Amino acid sequence: MRYLFFDIECADGNRAICEYGYVLTDEKFNVIRKRNILMDPECPFNLTGRDGQADLVLTYPYNEYYKYYPFDDSYETIKNLMTQKDLLIFGHAVNNDIGFLFKDCNRYKLPLFDYTAYDIQKMLPVFNKQNKRYTSLETAFIDLVPAEIRSELKDHRACDDAMKTMLVFKAMVVDLEFTPKDLIESCPKSVFNALEYWEQAKIRKKEKHRRQGNAAKRKEGQVMWGELYREHEPLLEDPNLIGKFITVSGEMKEHHAELKQLIQIIKEKGYVAYDRINGSDFLIVFDEENKKEMTSGLKYPYAGQILTYQEFLDINQ
Repeated sequence: MRYLFFDIECADGNRAICEYGYVLTDEKFNVIRKRNILMDPECPFNLTGRDGQADLVLTYPYNEYYKYYPFDDSYETIKNLMTQKDLLIFGHAVNNDIGFLFKDCNRYKLPLFDYTAYDIQKMLPVFNKQNKRYTSLETAFIDLVPAEIRSELKDHRACDDAMKTMLVFKAMVVDLEFTPKDLIESCPKSVFNALEYWEQAKIRKKEKHRRQGNAAKRKEGQVMWGELYREHEPLLEDPNLIGKFITVSGEMKEHHAELKQLIQIIKEKGYVAYDRINGSDFLIVFDEENKKEMTSGLKYPYAGQILTYQEFLDINQ
């Protein structure tokens, strides 16, 4: 069994790989090979002056990377390295590195390849040394690795960061008197199957975009509904309109065509738009599924009627 520790640097911190560094060791952590593969990212560098992100300074000047071939030239080397048998792969925040690799695979229209990697970052919180809890690779590296070794390694040089990961992992194993497999088994959240993680990440991204889109639609619908109920506020004191107060669910506000029709019926039939569920006579929801969600989510029994949009249309034909 051999151990592979790897790290990736990108031209903008999120995509376009410019460095792939790795350290290959035997079971006793003797270094078999240490290598840094530099690549032309085929895009400008964007690592400083980014909103909400710390500046990142690479070891080499930017013009050095443009002297090398781009990612597709190193693809087979990286793939063959990471898909060998009898190999355990480790990294720090490996979910990011999985994304970096597969983004460039897609960018250059190259096949994705599967591998399993173990995240040192996920192991740090369960490792205790002298009553300290390590939450970052850097703090663990400074405390666990002798200064003379630390001084030989440069920050944000991919093969050196891979070496840092190896040294920290080795220190944890030695200190705990564990085997690497023991430490892996004690940290099930450290396991990342590359293709499985990538597929789940795509699903999470789509779901995030869906939620963001729904939130934007709901906000726009809230403006439409807000204009109506503010217009109707004087009517709340009219005793002749008791029993006609209407409010709508959040999901109803996401469907603008239906909401516009609902508003039109409210105006034509003399209903009163209301901004709260409590105190309303009708709660209009989008569909049966939305009705179930709203019913189960209500903290107190609702004294009014919960109607779907279609049910409300039917009784107001």
